[in-house]
Amino acid sequence: MTKDRAKYDAIFESLGPVKGKISGSAAKKEMIKSKLPNPVLAKVWRLSDVDQDGALDADEFALAMHLINIKLEGYDMPENLPDHLIPPSKKRMLNGIGAKQPSF
Repeated sequence: MTKDRAKYDAIFESLGPVKGKISGSAAKKEMIKSKLPNPVLAKVWRLSDVDQDGALDADEFALAMHLINIKLEGYDMPENLPDHLIPPSKKRMLNGIGAKQPSF
């Protein structure tokens, strides 16, 4: 994921983050460009919104883009986020309360 991080960060910044986060609707506009089916994108969202706050920070957005690319390369996405994909900034926050996700 690190090799593409600069690209993901540039896309994230282009989406106009507020207080370091982009809304679900802003993320959705970028995610649907992948042309993946809506159930797959909903799973990407579920896995990447690690703190379940209904918005993505730069780490979570990079994770979402990474998961999309995994799927586009023909691999299956995990059912649950493996520890090695959890952004370091989120490891201590994993017991969050569920939040609204965008509809795909």
